[in-house]
Amino acid sequence: MQRLFRLLHPERKTINYIFLYAVVIGVFSLSIPLGISAVFNFLTNGAMYSSTYILIAFVLTGVVVAGLLLIGQLSLVEYLEQKIFLRSSLEFAYRLPRIQPSELEDKNPVELVNRFFDVIVIQKGIIKLLIDLIAAAVTIFSSLVLLSFYHPLFIVLSVVVIALIAIVIAIYYRNGLSASIQESEHKYETVAYLENVAANIEEYRGDKAKMQEIITDTDMITGKYLTARNSHFRILKRFFSASLILRTLLFGSMLLLGSYFVVERQMTFGQFVAAEVLIVQVGYAIEKLFTNLNTIFDMLTGSVKLGAVTDLALEEDAVPYGY
Repeated sequence: MQRLFRLLHPERKTINYIFLYAVVIGVFSLSIPLGISAVFNFLTNGAMYSSTYILIAFVLTGVVVAGLLLIGQLSLVEYLEQKIFLRSSLEFAYRLPRIQPSELEDKNPVELVNRFFDVIVIQKGIIKLLIDLIAAAVTIFSSLVLLSFYHPLFIVLSVVVIALIAIVIAIYYRNGLSASIQESEHKYETVAYLENVAANIEEYRGDKAKMQEIITDTDMITGKYLTARNSHFRILKRFFSASLILRTLLFGSMLLLGSYFVVERQMTFGQFVAAEVLIVQVGYAIEKLFTNLNTIFDMLTGSVKLGAVTDLALEEDAVPYGY
């Protein structure tokens, strides 16, 4: 986690703006359930008033503004992706010729450079981290806070939901990251072996025994990758299962409690509909949060793999990159 933070730290100003966009978008998104609740309350009188049209216009304005802000947010993320690629490529270019020879003993510098492709993995993950995951977190928090205003019991429901999300992530996070790193190691082992074959291709050409050896060795290395990948995916399935269980409990609790409160006149029908919209938003956000955790693991693993080059000691007279 610290490696990823160090990689993103120089761009903290841009990231702060992206986070601010996410918060504002989340606030405007709340105009939908609030507007729906107010419209339903007006419609219970059996007539359309001028206020009803104003509320509908308010909801539509919120949708449009949130969409425009999202475009601005995506533009900032694109800028950030380009900066990360540029900075990482220049750092590799600066470090490679200045690495101490002792650091490269028993290592293949050409194979080490393959780690640069993890910059692309981090690039692709940035948009999910800063758009999807932050949006999901903001949606969950803001929707549950707004839901709490409809009835005091919903405060308890909100605290339980947030606690359960935190517990699930805490239980499986370390195992998921460890499995992702193991998977990546076997992936690079496969690439390194095939690169070695390509570098000595004339030794294998026309020799059936050696060509069969390539297939056998590749199958063995790939088997280790698949074993690690399956181990990683088993942990991801636990996140997916937790998402399904949480959403089911959330929807069921809301339907039961909401129906009871409407019958007991503790909530209006409009509030019940708005609360259901909020719960749907929260459920979708929980699903997005858990299904995109794979991207977070890939980014964290990528930052570790970049360390295979950036952690190598430079020559004594070399100035650390960035100074």
